[in-house]
Amino acid sequence: MFPLKIKVILLICISITSIYLVISGSFRILYKGLPSDHFDGRRFFYKGSTHSFTDMVKWIWQMETVEWPAWVDDPPQAKPVEHVKAGELKITYINHATLLIQIDGINILTDPIWSEGAGPISFLSTKRVRAPGIKLDDLPRIDVILISHDHYDHLDQKTLSGLSKTHKPKILAGLGVKSLLNEKKFPDITELDWWQYSVYKNLKVTFVPARHNSGRAFTGSNKTLWGGFVIESPEGKVYFAGDTAYDDFIPEIGKKFGQFRLTVLPIGSYEKRWYMKTQHMNPEESVKTHILLKSKQSVGFHYATFKEHPEQAINAHEKDLSIALKKYEVPETAFWVLQFGEGRYVRK
Repeated sequence: MFPLKIKVILLICISITSIYLVISGSFRILYKGLPSDHFDGRRFFYKGSTHSFTDMVKWIWQMETVEWPAWVDDPPQAKPVEHVKAGELKITYINHATLLIQIDGINILTDPIWSEGAGPISFLSTKRVRAPGIKLDDLPRIDVILISHDHYDHLDQKTLSGLSKTHKPKILAGLGVKSLLNEKKFPDITELDWWQYSVYKNLKVTFVPARHNSGRAFTGSNKTLWGGFVIESPEGKVYFAGDTAYDDFIPEIGKKFGQFRLTVLPIGSYEKRWYMKTQHMNPEESVKTHILLKSKQSVGFHYATFKEHPEQAINAHEKDLSIALKKYEVPETAFWVLQFGEGRYVRK
């Protein structure tokens, strides 16, 4: 466990930060719109209960840390292809929630982060324990970037700036995210509400619900909308869940879109369960999602990159996923855990 002194320091820092955010960020408006079933006119929300500040304090106080290696060297992987052919779908795991989805000649990147840490400033950032599986310079030309939400490990402005300058991609994100980015650096951003879509060439990309939250230092919490994405093409459907807990929006996605050729599902950062169950799926819930969405192939993400939630071993997701697959009689070949930088073609 964290020593008592460190826990006290953490709690003091969180308290000071919370007070600062109330004074400063709470008054900054990032999105203006009519109230809805997930927006109260000021903040976004997900139906049902959310954790209080007291819950967060309890979680930190009870936290039992597990040792991670200081650094992991991964075996080198082949560079991704420039484009896949018509009818082909390839998925490459880069790191954390950054994946390269190549479908029908179009290259899509999710939640890109190549920075050394995830956080507002260096000394408050969570450091990575391994390099991205693909170097930035080895990426093929990126056509579309999907941003699931604005947390620092998913919306990394430094990485986005470099990609925008080099690739000039179309960026899709939730409501309010555009206000966090410099319009001159990011001229092609489309904001979406849940169930809204954008079209790029022969792709239809729909922003779908997720049970999570949003917020960055100095802007306050839940001022922008979080979610996942469904990509529809003549070659099949792909679901990128983003960060999310398991809830009844998942069968709703299945009802609206039918069978998926590929689902990209989170399998990390899920302990302690009493606290994380409203934020992140665990591997068993991701397997249940795979089944509900009648997915031909799933691939996991959000693991072993940043030591954000240090209550599980660096490889705990693999062991827990294996147990869940056996429990639900799903073959391991139907749910991949890729090496960093590894790419695989997905059957049709």
